[in-house]
Amino acid sequence: MTHKHTHTCAIAGMLNIFGDHWTWLVVREAFYGATRFKDFQRNTGISRNLLADRLSVLVEEGIFRKTDIGTQGTRFAYELTDKGRSLQHVLAAMTLWGNEHVFGAGNEPVVMVDQ
Repeated sequence: MTHKHTHTCAIAGMLNIFGDHWTWLVVREAFYGATRFKDFQRNTGISRNLLADRLSVLVEEGIFRKTDIGTQGTRFAYELTDKGRSLQHVLAAMTLWGNEHVFGAGNEPVVMVDQ
């Protein structure tokens, strides 16, 4: 069940999925290599119930793929789909803007390097 997109504006439609900072932090962690619930929780500080909700939305929307990796019991991994990986440009733009306008030159917490 995907979210209803009642707005005709692309930005409003995107905010229906990514309307809070926790969702972006979870996506950021996936780009950094996190795949397990405990890793997302530890690296962001998000509560268990909020994380479960955000992961559920990201899976519903096709941003993450949820895979059962349990050998004894059920354990899941969350991986970015192609749709999710296409967010790299959005995260890069957010990082560049934050570096310039929040932290300022020389104080950037994350520096992007073009290889």
